[in-house]
Amino acid sequence: MPLTLILQENDYSYIGTIILGILLSGVVFLIFLFIRKIITTILDGLEMGYALFTKRPIFIHFYLFKRKLNRYQIHILKAQFSFYNRLNEKHQTYFRHRVATFIKRKKFIGKEGFVVTEEAKVLISATAIMLTFGFRNYIIEYIKTIIIYPTAYYSRFSKASHKGEFNPRLKTLVLSWDNFIEGHRIKNDKLNLGIHEFAHAIHFNSIKQEDINAILFVDTFNELRTMLSSNEQLKRDLVASEFIRSYAFTNDSELLAVIIETFIESPKTFKKLFPEIYGKVKQMLNFNFSGY
Repeated sequence: MPLTLILQENDYSYIGTIILGILLSGVVFLIFLFIRKIITTILDGLEMGYALFTKRPIFIHFYLFKRKLNRYQIHILKAQFSFYNRLNEKHQTYFRHRVATFIKRKKFIGKEGFVVTEEAKVLISATAIMLTFGFRNYIIEYIKTIIIYPTAYYSRFSKASHKGEFNPRLKTLVLSWDNFIEGHRIKNDKLNLGIHEFAHAIHFNSIKQEDINAILFVDTFNELRTMLSSNEQLKRDLVASEFIRSYAFTNDSELLAVIIETFIESPKTFKKLFPEIYGKVKQMLNFNFSGY
């Protein structure tokens, strides 16, 4: 047999082996995906059943690798973020990982001369992480960009002056730094721009997502709305108390943002005056802020 023919036969045999290997690998990969989907579906179903009775996910924190903040960023947390200091050592590690991940995943932009500092990145990110610390999925996917103005600004979208806003279409959160920092430093006036705007973002994000915390958040808020609409006396007491500022009753979205501000900034009084409403907010966020 001519040498060229032997080479050609060997080439075809080698190519056939490669093709067969690729096909087998593809089949194995498809089987893996199918099995993973079945397992995921089963686990999701089990967790949904668990959540039906407990109103919380099976677990919150699980990280193979934890991101780290640098020494200066940790100093900012310790010096300026009281929630962080109330956590135990293990949860502080989780909190730092989440803040570091949030900073990495978001784009921070300064406007009108504002220079984005480490302080701005850490305090804004820590506010988001505080609100989602009871969530397994904490990134808030409907925020991609965070724009910071030095003070109140004119919005070309609403044609009005704003201290802050959330734009879901652009996946952008906008804050005025002076108002953000004032709300952060005054702990008990139930006015906190960062909490307010992130609450809007979490609400919208939860409506669009399908993870267990998102479902519980939306369902529990619907329960709260029903509670207030069906219990006229409770609503009258809430309005008459002036504990929650009247702006809350502008619409459902503002109601949610204001009660979360109140939950964070005045938890003990909130729990004492309106335990039913407090309980619903605690269930939505999946943590008891008065316990920290």
